Amino acid sequence: MPSIPQTYTVSDFIEWQAKKQLVLAPEFQRGSVWSPSAKVFLIDTILNDLPMPQIYFRTKLNAQSQMAVREVVDGQQRLRAILEFASGNLKLSSKSPNFKGKTYRDLTVEDQEQFLAYRIPVVQLVNANDAEVLEVFARLNSYSVKVTPAELRHAEFSEPVKWAIYDAARHWSVLWGELKVVSTRDTVRLKHTTLIAEMFISLDRGLGDGGETQITRYYKLMRKEEDDYFTPLREHLDEVVAEILAHTRDDFAESTFYDAPNFLILFAAVAFLKSYVPASKASEGVLEFSGRGIDWEKASGNLSALAQAIDEGAEEQGPHSQFVSATKSTLHRISSRKPRFEAVVKAIAADVAGA
Repeated sequence: MPSIPQTYTVSDFIEWQAKKQLVLAPEFQRGSVWSPSAKVFLIDTILNDLPMPQIYFRTKLNAQSQMAVREVVDGQQRLRAILEFASGNLKLSSKSPNFKGKTYRDLTVEDQEQFLAYRIPVVQLVNANDAEVLEVFARLNSYSVKVTPAELRHAEFSEPVKWAIYDAARHWSVLWGELKVVSTRDTVRLKHTTLIAEMFISLDRGLGDGGETQITRYYKLMRKEEDDYFTPLREHLDEVVAEILAHTRDDFAESTFYDAPNFLILFAAVAFLKSYVPASKASEGVLEFSGRGIDWEKASGNLSALAQAIDEGAEEQGPHSQFVSATKSTLHRISSRKPRFEAVVKAIAADVAGA
């Protein structure tokens, strides 16, 4: 069973489809299940000439007719989206910012040519039987690294909640690419979306227990919500992150507050002081500070003291002992988040007279 890696252009797939030489739904494949957002995101990938994963074919060669029929073994959803866009039946949305509102026919000739000439990597399993196809995929899966919960969510969900979080993670690339709030290795595994999801949850429901199970539960609860539900949350997220970077980036980029767990606490504290985070168990001890605003001049010294306490080790009786102790415990539990949140809120809150 020859396995032949090659590349073909989008125009090749369109031609095969027209000649009935492309089988998108053989018996062992499921039907079309991608959401419009997922389809648009793929087309945006192509229009921006970014790479996409390999497509796997079972290529059946007929020596008498001298024809080839290609059954799609893996990649059916991608090809359906490509062919739907090529036919003019898919309009691009905000998931494709540079081409929003356009169909294929609305593109410039240059962009149409870019789309048609885009090269897709393909592996052909020539005249393979079902058993051989299953063997190939068993071997591929045996080499796979176990997916992270964030990767699993990104694959499972296609609703606006997933795209709101992913778009924010992509927009704030400075946090991962330059500042390493989440490491490059973890960002590749989509763990930066975990932090962004926690930000959305804190803005929506208040700071509480976190972790992957809670995030997946939030995705499920928000499945029916449309884009406009997440728009104000995203606006508040952007405002808070921008303010944090403007006032802390120079002095604290190497501190605990630019590690994901305490960056989340700093984010939630700033948002709480701007009345963007609703009350929760984490804020029970600082309710009087809600909406008071931030005194960044005061915050600089107080955050330095908290960061220094972390760097110097355990404070058993010092003024920052609860913050230090909580930073050493399970970071996604409310029992750890509450004392850290209270400490940061008090450290950065404006005085009543200056509010």
